[in-house]
Amino acid sequence: MIRQRLNAQGGFSLIEALVGIAIVGVTAAMIPPVIALSVAARAQNQRVEQATRLAQGHMDLIRLRMERAVADGNASVLVADLNRLAPLEGGGGFDDVAAPAAETLRTAPFCDLKNPTAPVGPPCRVDINGDGQADFGLQAFRINQQTNDKGKPISFAFGVRVYPRAVVQGVYTGTLGTRPATSRLGAPEAASNPLAVQYSRILLPDSSRSLGSLCRTLGGDDTSCALVD
Repeated sequence: MIRQRLNAQGGFSLIEALVGIAIVGVTAAMIPPVIALSVAARAQNQRVEQATRLAQGHMDLIRLRMERAVADGNASVLVADLNRLAPLEGGGGFDDVAAPAAETLRTAPFCDLKNPTAPVGPPCRVDINGDGQADFGLQAFRINQQTNDKGKPISFAFGVRVYPRAVVQGVYTGTLGTRPATSRLGAPEAASNPLAVQYSRILLPDSSRSLGSLCRTLGGDDTSCALVD
């Protein structure tokens, strides 16, 4: 009786120990992929955040140049600056402006708008961390531009698209899209579509034709917009 009681109070059997070891092994094998996915998701979110800041910063440069144009009467200088920041494109809407070719972005020069002799604007590549490697491709454009009688732009719509590293480093060479990439990890359009897309419209407020110009920039017809010229 005493021997049976001692056996009942003993440790795990061999089978129970093996089952426990197997469970621990399976659990341990599941941890590294979870950690790897977490790191990859964090890196992708960081790239999207960087691309968004880059797009917003370029939009601010365009707005700042138009604010300076209020006191600057030189139309040719303004047009040259805007062409470097956001080249004028055709089309009536943002979706009418095609994405650049992947090869164009891969071989584009690095952005250098501060260069005093030969500033470089979009389409261009961006080196975020200064390691000499391209991290993003930048496309910027303006459409529906209205000018005053001196040829000075007084309103237009403009957009910025920031393409991922896979494009500018030649990993992805296919057709590029214009809609923002799905941020879900491993989404098929993540390499072909921009990580950040921002669109806006701007109006130079010191013109007597400002309201009519804004009307046309927003897509209104000449007959309707002439009422507020």
